[in-house]
Amino acid sequence: MIKLSDLEHQNKLLKAQENVGAHANYLMDVLKPAIERGNWDELESLDIGFTVSGESLGKIGDDEAWRKLQPYFEPRAKKAITIDFTLDGKVIERNLKNQLKTLLLKMIWLSPHNHSFWTISEALTDLKKVIIPLLNEAYNTLSALDFDRLETWVLTGFTNIDFERFDIYNGLNRLYKEARGLPFEVNLNKKLNASDFGLAIKEAEQYTVIPQRLYYLGLQRSEALINEAYALRDELEQLAEYIATYFDKAYEGYAKYLVSDEAILNNSKIKWCLGKSSKGTKQRTLAFQQAFSVLHSPKEEETLTLIRLHKPQIHSYYIDNFHTERKLTIGQWTITNLREAQSLFKKLNGGCLWGLMARTGMRADEMYDLNTAQGCTTEIIKRQKIHVIHANLSKTAKGSQSKQDEFVTTEIGMKAYEVLQALHAPLRKLHPDSQSFFHKTIEGCSEITKNQLGRHSQDWFKNAMGEELALTNEDIIDLKTSDPNLSFEVGDDYAFTGHQLRRSFAYYLIGYELCNFPQLKQQFSHVSMAMTRHYAKNASKFQKLRKKKQNLANAIDEERIDQKARVYLSIYQKLANKERVAGGKGKEFAKSMMKTDRNLFKDKVDNDMLSLSYWKKQIRTQSRHIHAVAPGVYCTSTTCGLRTLVNLMECVDCKNDYIVDAVFAEAKRKEAEIHILYDIENDELTPQTASESYIKIQAAERIMKDLNIDYEPVIFPDEVKNLLIPYGVTS
Repeated sequence: MIKLSDLEHQNKLLKAQENVGAHANYLMDVLKPAIERGNWDELESLDIGFTVSGESLGKIGDDEAWRKLQPYFEPRAKKAITIDFTLDGKVIERNLKNQLKTLLLKMIWLSPHNHSFWTISEALTDLKKVIIPLLNEAYNTLSALDFDRLETWVLTGFTNIDFERFDIYNGLNRLYKEARGLPFEVNLNKKLNASDFGLAIKEAEQYTVIPQRLYYLGLQRSEALINEAYALRDELEQLAEYIATYFDKAYEGYAKYLVSDEAILNNSKIKWCLGKSSKGTKQRTLAFQQAFSVLHSPKEEETLTLIRLHKPQIHSYYIDNFHTERKLTIGQWTITNLREAQSLFKKLNGGCLWGLMARTGMRADEMYDLNTAQGCTTEIIKRQKIHVIHANLSKTAKGSQSKQDEFVTTEIGMKAYEVLQALHAPLRKLHPDSQSFFHKTIEGCSEITKNQLGRHSQDWFKNAMGEELALTNEDIIDLKTSDPNLSFEVGDDYAFTGHQLRRSFAYYLIGYELCNFPQLKQQFSHVSMAMTRHYAKNASKFQKLRKKKQNLANAIDEERIDQKARVYLSIYQKLANKERVAGGKGKEFAKSMMKTDRNLFKDKVDNDMLSLSYWKKQIRTQSRHIHAVAPGVYCTSTTCGLRTLVNLMECVDCKNDYIVDAVFAEAKRKEAEIHILYDIENDELTPQTASESYIKIQAAERIMKDLNIDYEPVIFPDEVKNLLIPYGVTS
């Protein structure tokens, strides 16, 4: 069934399919039986469904109605998606087209599986690839698709379908999953992949790792720019307002110009000073010229009213002439016209984008979906500031990636976000209904596209590096280490794209051993560890090369070993002093101390486990591992996936965890309690939110109890108790 990001709109849409005419449920009473019967005359005359206001979405047989579906499902979509039942502009054979329509109808309304509007559209696009091959073999039904036929296509090259790409399998497997209830037989008896045909999926073009020299320069120069802009962030709003109001002020000047003698040429015609750079602006300009021409003795006020109504495009060559107060100074930057303002805006925007992506590993489209209100939050836990960027995750297909919208960043990353907020907030005010964080700096200040936004960071890096983009011998060594199958030439300019920041982030974090794969997997929100390892491919080679050099990296390694050893020593000293240590591993060790007379603080060869040198050796030889998952919470497993989304209930009894204090647990307990009260007050409490908060509070209190810390238990309101399933009740 359709799964929308706006759950309220989704519920309204599903509700609209009920009580349609004489039917209590249009989907189950009318649409489902009609699909199963497969009578095309009957089906084509039925409605696709109904809008939230009860109007028809159009008839199933109307291809144009399908093309116009998206706004009814995703009224605030940032990317247009069209469900197109033509093939290269030509009509699809009726039987095949209606079979495809029944598949899409089931995916939208009747499927037990969740599908986004994009997924539904992609299923159609992927399956349209089989239409021409089927028709070429005189088949007009999807039932003709079976393993033998597909294998023949693969072996003979009968079709133009690329069976070494994911697309065709995505379409075929959608058909297989949704087979039940379709009006035709699906003869695919399992999910297919390339290996079934002795093929391998072609590896997507790998983004290169930015050479260390350029990466470090980029980090340095973005930091300098971000720090400078952050200090002036309140004044930077003036830059955005300068751009946002520039056109209206130019309109005022243009109105004065048009009613003056200056606008009249020698031949008594008007010198319009207007542009027609696109079809839309041409229509607006012509409409204004026509409306102005019929005015008798036009006055400045009515001319300005007409200009604001039609919004003609003032030619860029003349626009500065109609804006009288053009000078603006912000810190070291002084601008005197619109182009300079737009150039400075793009530089700051691009530098902050580059800096934030480099310090989070976010994709460009995740950056595009930054939260406009709470895009960056900061928590202080045990005197440590933790900055978290919030965005809507892309590529969240079930089974390939999980839903997460949090990315830990540095203080510079936080500052970059605040500068971006200062730049774009005034532009968003011009469009109150806009859900986009980023807006254009041209006339109208509408939402920017993902591609346009990506070019800002690319252009900034290119301009910031200048001639230093030319590859050196050291750069070539770095590139051949990370991507040995690619070729590079000394002196060539390094070709940069935004996604290289994500791979470089992974590669250097793993290469410098600043985090391990489970933590990186969490930051990137991958379900598959293989995908995470793909991003950091060849980082192990970089580790070996780095360790051969006696440099700052060695000092960093030693410092890391020392810190981990001190954590282990601190834990074992607590245990030796019979102090409470929570977590499954801490409690298990305490039990072992009670059951045996043997000194548990000596290893098998009688080494002293209460010495720092012992633990340094254990860490250095990788005999022991430890990492922090939260303040005071440590895990000894190399496969731990916890990082920012710490589940306290998992840590309480986890056989790999030590918990040495309750600061984090108490903070989470308080947070959950506040969430409960807020949800009750705002009538937003649901069984899910109630149970989540209940679990957090119970886990936190168990930790505090295990650590023998006095606390006052949270008293759960009746509103919460009434939503929880009592323990032991199964039906």
